[in-house]
Amino acid sequence: MARETIHKRLKSGTLVRVNRLNEYGIVIRANVYWGPTIDDPYCYEVLVKGKKVSAYGGGLTVIGET
Repeated sequence: MARETIHKRLKSGTLVRVNRLNEYGIVIRANVYWGPTIDDPYCYEVLVKGKKVSAYGGGLTVIGET
């Protein structure tokens, strides 16, 4: 199945799945990073099981938006 990365800023409170952890979490903060080595400009701070983890938009699957 083909996937397409969409560079869209997610809002705080969005329910997501962090693909590398295979866990669900809530976006609590979005940062913009325009570095030369990153394909996606947004880095998200996600609350997963009470811990803050960082993830880029390409590593998240949106489950529900606010």
